[in-house]
Amino acid sequence: MRISDSMLSSSYLQNINRSRERIESLQRKIATGNRIEKPSDSPVGASRIMRLSNQISRSDTYLNNIANSLDFLNDTTISLESLQNETLGISEKLVQVTNDSNAGNFDSFADQIDLTLKNMLNLANTESQGKFIFGGTDFSAQPFGTTSDGLSIEVKAKDLSGENFVKTAPNITQKININGAEIFSTAIKQLGNLDVNAAVGDVVSASSQIYNAEGSQFNLNTTYTKTAANTYSLSYDIIDGGGASVFAAAPAVKTLVFNSANGSLESVNGQTDFTFNIKSSGNKIDFNFELTSLSQQNAVSAVSFSANQKMDIFNTLIAIRDNLRNGIKPTIDQTDAVRDFNSRLLDKITEAGNIIRQMTDLEEMHKNQKLYSEELIAKEKEVDIPQAIIDLQNEDYHLQMAYKVSAMILPKSLLNYL
Repeated sequence: MRISDSMLSSSYLQNINRSRERIESLQRKIATGNRIEKPSDSPVGASRIMRLSNQISRSDTYLNNIANSLDFLNDTTISLESLQNETLGISEKLVQVTNDSNAGNFDSFADQIDLTLKNMLNLANTESQGKFIFGGTDFSAQPFGTTSDGLSIEVKAKDLSGENFVKTAPNITQKININGAEIFSTAIKQLGNLDVNAAVGDVVSASSQIYNAEGSQFNLNTTYTKTAANTYSLSYDIIDGGGASVFAAAPAVKTLVFNSANGSLESVNGQTDFTFNIKSSGNKIDFNFELTSLSQQNAVSAVSFSANQKMDIFNTLIAIRDNLRNGIKPTIDQTDAVRDFNSRLLDKITEAGNIIRQMTDLEEMHKNQKLYSEELIAKEKEVDIPQAIIDLQNEDYHLQMAYKVSAMILPKSLLNYL
């Protein structure tokens, strides 16, 4: 096979161009510090960098969620601690009120409690990041406010018991709020089970003592009537000390449906919200009734009640204030209500602290993962500068030698043409 001058020239030019491209590539890598400029430089390395970059992006998302949540939780803790300080101040005043030497200062104590009440109401309506801290999942209105007659405080939010969750890891969703119902509202739980084998028409009744804001006693009566398989009709009524219903209309009725497989409560009036509010403003009764713990089992029906507190703190303080203005000392039940509220605040401060600790641990984990991923990307992308400089010198040497060799072996006419 004859090798022509044209073939020699073409091969020479191709080799020269490749050498120049390698030199330019090495120069860019040394200048930028990046070994991989495009996927073709290292398909495996580029794929690994993309995977690590996605992992860093996810870590950034979780870190942002955690940072916002920690701000919210810190604001929650500050509000809870401020509420506790106000409550401790009230407890001290109530002790002083019982001293007969202060009998002529009841109006002064009433004024102090009124000021504390306003401070606590403001704390209960605290906002963080545009959200009401104790408003549950309702951010459209302040959680608490005075009634139209100005005589008591009532819940204004639609869902005070709602819980807020954020994604803090691929398989972790963390609750970040202490809802207002847990702290300020009276919550009465219906506990126990209904017999799955009961016949249609069977009735299960239960009764429990409840208290209004002034400490007056009432009876909460509930009646469960089986209307179909896994379905019950719940009627409830509140009876005062004279045996009269506090509701103007007939007792309220709700339809409960249980899961046929595991016996858990499936819906109340077609909804999955198993907590509803019961209120009688004229009698200063306002509490949440929870059915979450009620189930249907293959056992004899047995239902009972459990309450987190007798009276809500706001209307208890209003009753104490008004009684003091009338020269009446606080009752034991009212004093106990203040003390119990302080205990509940301590529990919630501890709960918020535990959540903060968990979130801080997760934050540290994501920061470490992000740092490790960044180190791996750096190792994948970084250029070994000393080695790259040696390679560049070798390539330049080879290029210069190619020029010299070509000057000797290629026809002069070709070189002139080049």
